[in-house]
Amino acid sequence: MKVGFIAILGRPNAGKSTFLNAVLSKKVSIVTPKAQTTRDSICGILNEAERQIVFVDTPGIFFGEGGLDRYMKKSAFDSSKDVDAILYLIDGSAKDLEPDFKILSSLRSTAPKILVLNKIDLLRIEEGEAKKALIQQRFPDCPLIEASFLKSFGLKDVKEAIEPHLYEGEPFYPDTMLTDKDLSYRAKEIIRQELLHFLKQEIPHQSAVFIQKFQKKDGGYHIDAVILLNKKNHKPIVIGRGGEMIKKISMSARHEMERVFKAHITSLNIEVDVKEGWRDDPSMLKKLGYADE
Repeated sequence: MKVGFIAILGRPNAGKSTFLNAVLSKKVSIVTPKAQTTRDSICGILNEAERQIVFVDTPGIFFGEGGLDRYMKKSAFDSSKDVDAILYLIDGSAKDLEPDFKILSSLRSTAPKILVLNKIDLLRIEEGEAKKALIQQRFPDCPLIEASFLKSFGLKDVKEAIEPHLYEGEPFYPDTMLTDKDLSYRAKEIIRQELLHFLKQEIPHQSAVFIQKFQKKDGGYHIDAVILLNKKNHKPIVIGRGGEMIKKISMSARHEMERVFKAHITSLNIEVDVKEGWRDDPSMLKKLGYADE
Protein backbone atom coordinates (compact mmCIF):
# COMPACT_ATOMS: atom_id res chain seq x y z
CA MET A 1 0.00 0.00 0.00
CA LYS A 2 1.20 3.53 -0.79
CA VAL A 3 1.09 5.89 2.21
CA GLY A 4 2.27 9.36 3.17
CA PHE A 5 1.71 12.53 5.19
CA ILE A 6 1.05 15.77 3.29
CA ALA A 7 0.98 19.17 5.05
CA ILE A 8 -1.39 21.80 3.63
CA LEU A 9 0.06 25.27 4.17
CA GLY A 10 -0.80 28.78 3.05
CA ARG A 11 -1.92 32.21 4.16
CA PRO A 12 -5.34 32.72 5.80
CA ASN A 13 -8.26 32.11 3.45
CA ALA A 14 -6.15 30.45 0.73
CA GLY A 15 -8.60 27.53 0.55
CA LYS A 16 -6.81 24.89 2.64
CA SER A 17 -9.90 23.63 4.46
CA THR A 18 -11.95 23.81 1.26
CA PHE A 19 -9.36 21.58 -0.41
CA LEU A 20 -9.37 19.09 2.46
CA ASN A 21 -13.15 18.76 2.49
CA ALA A 22 -13.22 18.47 -1.31
CA VAL A 23 -10.51 15.81 -1.59
CA LEU A 24 -12.16 13.73 1.16
CA SER A 25 -15.70 14.33 -0.16
CA LYS A 26 -16.62 14.87 3.50
CA LYS A 27 -16.63 17.84 5.84
CA VAL A 28 -13.70 17.67 8.26
CA SER A 29 -12.56 21.30 8.58
CA ILE A 30 -14.92 24.21 9.11
CA VAL A 31 -15.02 26.69 6.25
CA THR A 32 -16.07 30.34 6.21
CA PRO A 33 -15.17 33.27 3.93
CA LYS A 34 -13.33 34.90 6.86
CA ALA A 35 -9.60 34.65 7.47
CA GLN A 36 -8.19 32.72 10.46
CA THR A 37 -11.09 30.27 10.52
CA THR A 38 -8.79 27.29 11.20
CA ARG A 39 -6.91 27.49 14.52
CA ASP A 40 -5.52 23.96 14.87
CA SER A 41 -3.80 21.42 12.68
CA ILE A 42 -6.36 18.80 11.64
CA CYS A 43 -5.67 15.48 9.93
CA GLY A 44 -7.97 14.34 7.15
CA ILE A 45 -7.46 10.73 6.04
CA LEU A 46 -7.99 9.80 2.40
CA ASN A 47 -8.48 6.05 1.98
CA GLU A 48 -8.46 4.79 -1.59
CA ALA A 49 -7.64 1.43 -3.19
CA GLU A 50 -4.06 0.58 -2.17
CA ARG A 51 -3.44 4.13 -0.93
CA GLN A 52 -3.80 6.12 2.31
CA ILE A 53 -2.88 9.80 2.30
CA VAL A 54 -3.00 11.74 5.56
CA PHE A 55 -3.52 15.45 4.84
CA VAL A 56 -2.69 17.88 7.65
CA ASP A 57 -4.79 21.05 7.40
CA THR A 58 -3.08 23.94 9.21
CA PRO A 59 -3.97 27.45 10.41
CA GLY A 60 -3.36 30.19 7.89
CA ILE A 61 0.14 31.57 8.37
CA PHE A 62 0.48 35.22 9.32
CA PHE A 63 2.91 37.02 11.59
CA GLY A 64 0.76 38.24 14.49
CA GLU A 65 2.30 38.68 17.95
CA GLY A 66 -0.54 37.72 20.32
CA GLY A 67 -0.46 34.47 22.27
CA LEU A 68 -3.11 32.81 20.10
CA ASP A 69 -1.46 34.18 16.95
CA ARG A 70 1.89 32.68 17.95
CA TYR A 71 0.23 29.33 18.69
CA MET A 72 -1.40 29.20 15.24
CA LYS A 73 1.81 30.17 13.44
CA LYS A 74 3.81 27.56 15.37
CA SER A 75 1.14 24.92 14.72
CA ALA A 76 1.36 25.55 10.99
CA PHE A 77 5.15 25.57 10.81
CA ASP A 78 5.47 22.49 13.06
CA SER A 79 3.10 20.60 10.76
CA SER A 80 5.52 21.11 7.87
CA LYS A 81 8.15 19.01 9.66
CA ASP A 82 8.42 15.24 9.21
CA VAL A 83 5.98 15.10 6.30
CA ASP A 84 6.51 13.55 2.89
CA ALA A 85 5.48 16.66 0.95
CA ILE A 86 4.11 20.15 1.48
CA LEU A 87 1.11 21.34 -0.50
CA TYR A 88 1.31 25.15 -0.42
CA LEU A 89 -1.84 26.99 -1.50
CA ILE A 90 -1.67 30.51 -2.90
CA ASP A 91 -4.83 32.60 -3.06
CA GLY A 92 -5.05 33.56 -6.73
CA SER A 93 -7.27 36.53 -5.88
CA ALA A 94 -4.62 38.09 -3.59
CA LYS A 95 -3.08 41.22 -5.10
CA ASP A 96 0.32 40.79 -3.44
CA LEU A 97 2.08 37.41 -3.47
CA GLU A 98 5.17 38.60 -1.59
CA PRO A 99 3.82 37.37 1.80
CA ASP A 100 3.52 33.89 0.26
CA PHE A 101 7.08 34.08 -1.03
CA LYS A 102 8.26 35.17 2.44
CA ILE A 103 6.55 32.17 4.06
CA LEU A 104 7.87 29.71 1.48
CA SER A 105 11.38 31.05 1.92
CA SER A 106 11.14 30.79 5.71
CA LEU A 107 10.09 27.13 5.79
CA ARG A 108 12.81 25.00 7.31
CA SER A 109 11.32 21.69 6.20
CA THR A 110 13.27 19.65 3.66
CA ALA A 111 10.06 18.10 2.32
CA PRO A 112 9.40 18.71 -1.38
CA LYS A 113 6.93 21.52 -2.08
CA ILE A 114 3.99 21.45 -4.48
CA LEU A 115 2.57 24.90 -5.18
CA VAL A 116 -1.09 25.48 -6.02
CA LEU A 117 -2.52 28.69 -7.44
CA ASN A 118 -6.06 28.38 -6.07
CA LYS A 119 -9.17 30.40 -7.00
CA ILE A 120 -7.91 30.57 -10.57
CA ASP A 121 -11.52 31.05 -11.72
CA LEU A 122 -11.52 34.52 -10.15
CA LEU A 123 -8.72 35.73 -12.43
CA ARG A 124 -8.72 36.97 -15.98
CA ILE A 125 -6.53 34.82 -18.25
CA GLU A 126 -3.76 37.41 -18.47
CA GLU A 127 -3.77 37.88 -14.66
CA GLY A 128 -3.48 34.15 -14.10
CA GLU A 129 -0.63 33.83 -16.58
CA ALA A 130 1.24 36.74 -14.98
CA LYS A 131 0.91 35.27 -11.49
CA LYS A 132 1.96 31.81 -12.65
CA ALA A 133 5.04 33.30 -14.35
CA LEU A 134 5.98 35.20 -11.19
CA ILE A 135 5.61 32.12 -8.97
CA GLN A 136 7.63 29.95 -11.35
CA GLN A 137 10.32 32.62 -11.58
CA ARG A 138 10.69 32.73 -7.77
CA PHE A 139 10.37 28.96 -7.21
CA PRO A 140 11.41 27.27 -10.45
CA ASP A 141 12.06 23.88 -8.84
CA CYS A 142 8.53 23.50 -7.44
CA PRO A 143 5.69 22.12 -9.57
CA LEU A 144 2.80 24.57 -9.93
CA ILE A 145 -0.85 23.51 -10.26
CA GLU A 146 -3.86 25.67 -11.16
CA ALA A 147 -6.99 24.97 -9.14
CA SER A 148 -10.38 26.12 -7.93
CA PHE A 149 -11.10 23.82 -5.01
CA LEU A 150 -14.47 25.41 -4.33
CA LYS A 151 -15.48 23.92 -7.70
CA SER A 152 -13.39 20.73 -7.21
CA PHE A 153 -11.15 21.74 -10.11
CA GLY A 154 -7.54 20.61 -9.78
CA LEU A 155 -8.06 17.77 -7.28
CA LYS A 156 -6.89 15.10 -9.73
CA ASP A 157 -3.77 17.12 -10.61
CA VAL A 158 -2.91 17.51 -6.92
CA LYS A 159 -3.24 13.78 -6.23
CA GLU A 160 -1.07 12.99 -9.27
CA ALA A 161 1.59 15.44 -8.05
CA ILE A 162 1.54 13.85 -4.58
CA GLU A 163 1.81 10.26 -5.85
CA PRO A 164 5.64 10.21 -6.38
CA HIS A 165 6.13 11.27 -2.75
CA LEU A 166 4.20 8.32 -1.28
CA TYR A 167 5.98 5.16 -0.26
CA GLU A 168 5.17 1.51 0.41
CA GLY A 169 4.05 0.92 3.98
CA GLU A 170 1.31 -0.03 6.39
CA PRO A 171 -1.65 2.34 6.80
CA PHE A 172 -1.39 4.80 9.67
CA TYR A 173 -5.10 4.69 10.52
CA PRO A 174 -8.02 2.23 10.10
CA ASP A 175 -9.64 2.58 6.68
CA THR A 176 -12.91 3.67 8.32
CA MET A 177 -11.29 6.68 10.02
CA LEU A 178 -11.84 10.11 8.47
CA THR A 179 -9.97 12.39 10.87
CA ASP A 180 -7.84 12.35 14.01
CA LYS A 181 -10.28 14.72 15.75
CA ASP A 182 -13.14 13.34 17.85
CA LEU A 183 -16.78 14.44 17.68
CA SER A 184 -16.40 16.72 20.70
CA TYR A 185 -13.69 18.71 18.95
CA ARG A 186 -15.71 18.87 15.75
CA ALA A 187 -18.77 20.06 17.67
CA LYS A 188 -16.70 22.89 19.17
CA GLU A 189 -15.51 23.89 15.71
CA ILE A 190 -19.02 23.86 14.25
CA ILE A 191 -20.21 26.24 16.97
CA ARG A 192 -17.26 28.51 16.17
CA GLN A 193 -18.16 28.31 12.49
CA GLU A 194 -21.65 29.61 13.24
CA LEU A 195 -20.20 32.44 15.33
CA LEU A 196 -18.14 33.44 12.30
CA HIS A 197 -21.22 33.15 10.10
CA PHE A 198 -23.63 35.25 12.16
CA LEU A 199 -21.41 37.88 13.79
CA LYS A 200 -19.14 40.69 12.65
CA GLN A 201 -15.51 39.87 12.10
CA GLU A 202 -13.98 41.14 15.34
CA ILE A 203 -16.25 39.28 17.76
CA PRO A 204 -15.80 35.68 16.56
CA HIS A 205 -12.05 36.18 16.17
CA GLN A 206 -11.94 37.42 19.77
CA SER A 207 -13.93 34.39 21.00
CA ALA A 208 -13.33 30.73 21.72
CA VAL A 209 -15.54 27.72 22.33
CA PHE A 210 -15.03 24.85 24.73
CA ILE A 211 -17.16 21.79 25.39
CA GLN A 212 -18.11 21.15 29.02
CA LYS A 213 -20.05 17.96 28.38
CA PHE A 214 -20.35 15.66 25.38
CA GLN A 215 -22.19 12.41 25.99
CA LYS A 216 -24.31 9.93 24.15
CA LYS A 217 -27.82 10.05 25.59
CA ASP A 218 -31.36 9.06 24.57
CA GLY A 219 -30.26 7.86 21.13
CA GLY A 220 -28.27 11.00 20.34
CA TYR A 221 -25.71 13.40 21.77
CA HIS A 222 -26.11 15.77 24.70
CA ILE A 223 -23.74 18.75 24.46
CA ASP A 224 -23.00 21.58 26.88
CA ALA A 225 -20.75 24.29 25.44
CA VAL A 226 -19.41 27.68 26.45
CA ILE A 227 -18.61 30.60 24.16
CA LEU A 228 -15.79 32.54 25.78
CA LEU A 229 -15.51 36.21 24.85
CA ASN A 230 -12.61 38.63 25.19
CA LYS A 231 -14.66 41.78 25.91
CA LYS A 232 -17.66 42.45 28.15
CA ASN A 233 -19.41 44.58 25.55
CA HIS A 234 -19.45 41.61 23.15
CA LYS A 235 -21.69 39.52 25.42
CA PRO A 236 -25.01 41.32 24.76
CA ILE A 237 -24.26 41.18 21.02
CA VAL A 238 -23.67 37.42 21.05
CA ILE A 239 -26.77 36.80 23.17
CA GLY A 240 -28.89 39.25 21.20
CA ARG A 241 -32.16 40.92 22.11
CA GLY A 242 -34.26 38.42 24.03
CA GLY A 243 -31.63 35.77 23.35
CA GLU A 244 -32.37 35.88 19.62
CA MET A 245 -28.77 35.71 18.36
CA ILE A 246 -27.60 32.86 20.59
CA LYS A 247 -30.72 30.91 19.59
CA LYS A 248 -29.81 31.38 15.91
CA ILE A 249 -26.24 30.25 16.53
CA SER A 250 -27.38 27.24 18.56
CA MET A 251 -30.04 26.16 16.08
CA SER A 252 -27.75 26.48 13.08
CA ALA A 253 -24.92 24.64 14.87
CA ARG A 254 -27.27 21.85 15.90
CA HIS A 255 -28.51 21.33 12.34
CA GLU A 256 -24.95 21.33 11.00
CA MET A 257 -23.82 18.78 13.61
CA GLU A 258 -26.70 16.48 12.71
CA ARG A 259 -25.83 16.79 9.03
CA VAL A 260 -22.11 16.17 9.53
CA PHE A 261 -22.33 13.55 12.30
CA LYS A 262 -25.37 11.84 10.77
CA ALA A 263 -26.73 11.53 14.30
CA HIS A 264 -29.41 13.19 16.42
CA ILE A 265 -28.36 15.99 18.75
CA THR A 266 -30.60 15.40 21.76
CA SER A 267 -29.74 18.77 23.25
CA LEU A 268 -27.26 21.58 22.65
CA ASN A 269 -26.91 24.09 25.49
CA ILE A 270 -24.61 27.05 24.87
CA GLU A 271 -23.63 29.52 27.60
CA VAL A 272 -21.79 32.80 27.03
CA ASP A 273 -18.98 33.90 29.35
CA VAL A 274 -16.30 36.62 29.36
CA LYS A 275 -12.62 36.32 30.19
CA GLU A 276 -10.87 39.52 29.19
CA GLY A 277 -7.39 38.95 27.80
CA TRP A 278 -7.80 35.19 27.31
CA ARG A 279 -5.93 35.33 23.98
CA ASP A 280 -2.72 36.24 25.83
CA ASP A 281 -3.33 34.21 29.01
CA PRO A 282 -1.15 31.04 28.94
CA SER A 283 -3.39 29.16 31.39
CA MET A 284 -6.54 29.94 29.40
CA LEU A 285 -4.85 29.10 26.09
CA LYS A 286 -3.85 25.73 27.55
CA LYS A 287 -7.39 25.09 28.86
CA LEU A 288 -8.80 25.87 25.41
CA GLY A 289 -6.25 23.63 23.68
CA TYR A 290 -4.33 26.50 22.09
CA ALA A 291 -0.99 25.81 23.74
CA ASP A 292 1.73 23.18 23.59
CA GLU A 293 1.70 20.67 26.41
